[in-house]
Amino acid sequence: MRPTRQLFAVALLLLTGVGLATAGDATRTDAAGDRARQFDALYKRLDDTELWSLATHQVEQRLQDLERLLPPGDARRGRQARALRCNWGFDRDPKGQLAAAEAGLREARAAGDIDAQVRFLFCRGGAREEIDTPLSAKADYDAAIALAGKIEDERLVADGLVASGGMQSLLGQQGHAIRDFLVAQRLYEKTGHPIDAESNLLNLAIAYRRLGDTDRALDYFQQSAAYAERIGDWGGLGSTLMQQGYLYEDTGRASDAVALYERALEISRKQSDPYGVASAHLAMAYPAILKGDYSRALGLLDRAQAEFKAVGDQSNQDMIGLRRGQALAGLGHHAQALAQYQRSAAAVERNGNLRYQAMLYQARARSEEALGQLDGALSDLKRYIAVDRTIDSTNRAQQAEVLRFQFDSARRDTENRRLLAEKALRDSQFDTLLEARRWQWTAIALGSLLVALLVGLVMRQFARARNLHMLASTDPLTGVANRRHIERFGAQAVAQARARSLPLTIVTFDIDHFKQVNDAHGHLVGDQVLIRLAHACQGVLRHGDLLGRTGGEEFLVVLPDTRLDQALPIAQRLRAASTGLDLTDVPGQGPVTISLGLTELRAEDDLGTLLGRVDRALYRAKSAGRDRIEVEA
Repeated sequence: MRPTRQLFAVALLLLTGVGLATAGDATRTDAAGDRARQFDALYKRLDDTELWSLATHQVEQRLQDLERLLPPGDARRGRQARALRCNWGFDRDPKGQLAAAEAGLREARAAGDIDAQVRFLFCRGGAREEIDTPLSAKADYDAAIALAGKIEDERLVADGLVASGGMQSLLGQQGHAIRDFLVAQRLYEKTGHPIDAESNLLNLAIAYRRLGDTDRALDYFQQSAAYAERIGDWGGLGSTLMQQGYLYEDTGRASDAVALYERALEISRKQSDPYGVASAHLAMAYPAILKGDYSRALGLLDRAQAEFKAVGDQSNQDMIGLRRGQALAGLGHHAQALAQYQRSAAAVERNGNLRYQAMLYQARARSEEALGQLDGALSDLKRYIAVDRTIDSTNRAQQAEVLRFQFDSARRDTENRRLLAEKALRDSQFDTLLEARRWQWTAIALGSLLVALLVGLVMRQFARARNLHMLASTDPLTGVANRRHIERFGAQAVAQARARSLPLTIVTFDIDHFKQVNDAHGHLVGDQVLIRLAHACQGVLRHGDLLGRTGGEEFLVVLPDTRLDQALPIAQRLRAASTGLDLTDVPGQGPVTISLGLTELRAEDDLGTLLGRVDRALYRAKSAGRDRIEVEA
């Protein structure tokens, strides 16, 4: 009996041990699950709204709180935490942010984690905007939006549209920016993110200000400021006040602008935000210049420069140089002013902000004139006039684009409401017919008729959609492609050429002295010249080439699968078509000439760099006397 008892005791010990081990494992599992739930709850709060209203040191604290809750070995949640830190935890450290984004993106791609890929692409785009230029972030934002659409995450799509819109707004593409912001606004409202929608009001206000729509911009600024103050988003309130101050500067209300800058300065000091303090001091310098208080302006600029240097920021040095030059010029120190302008010129021109370029050229021309450097003053005055015309032309085109987008949106909403009303009516009729069973045959007949009507409506909608597509892609005056269509075609042609190693050349041209035609004979005559020139040029192009109107008197031609030497005869035909126009029946109009620029696609080009190069060729053609062709190799 003893061996049996011993075996029984051993078995009992083993069973007890197994039970204890199982209980321990269950306890550990419950603890890990609880930690994961806490992580998810905090991550949702931070990702949704909480980080928007926190100061920099508070953001860091909350990110650390999230990282402490990260379950050990949980790779997916680890990527979530690192993506949140990438987008929020690198204040004034764009190089560190870029390195973190690229490392996170490699890991997310290897794991097939699309949500994390989207967030790291946002992070990399933001870093590239600060390190290089806004345009360098475009590819990341476009890729992020496409991936967010693939996983049907409309909130992430909206975030991408906001980032892309901000980039386009900085580059002067306010029409595209406003369209992206408005679509994002709808997505935020649709997905139940009202705080994101309210925060987006500031983006709309800034874009409308840059577009010149003062009333609408002021309305959005006031809404944004009221909302930020209501929820205690002091950083957002400071940004809104600064932007509204810029609006007041634009409309000649310098004293009102100073009051807003001073309030923003007070908020930044209370929030311990040294960058906000430096930005406020920089902003306050220009109203001082406008009032003739040049010494105060120089003092403010010295403070701003020291404050930016203390936080390691170099992105505002071009504006500090421009404002310092204006203040020195106001004191009569034009030689020193020119030195400041020279230091700022490269950065201002590289960043592509046309408003800043116009300010620089106009201010530099005045100092050159004061120093007797008349050739330089004349050159800068010409640059200022050219940039100012471009801004005016671009704003008009983008205002039309915004109006067209709003009209199309309103029409879609009206159509949807009509269809919903028709559906409600059909449902009501169907219910009534079901209740009155003795009218079954009548119901069948009515249903057949309704189907026939619906088929007719669908066919009419298809026809209308085709017409709307044509209208949306065609310039209403000349009948050739409009700016949106030609740029989309150009981007597709560049992508295809690079993918298949094919050549591609683009040509840009505009009418010489076209403003004189409008001024002397009126816009109706100018419109006739544009229409006939467009038709004549369309007639000398090959099948597969596309001509589009990109501005008032400006046109772009995309020549797929075409080398530069093959494009030169085409450009010559375009030039000959302009000089051969028959305008004898147009009152007061003589021969028309055009200036043309050509360039061929390089391996590293995207559409933006290609357009920049061909514009330089066109500028040389106009500077060399017009009515000629110039090539940018």
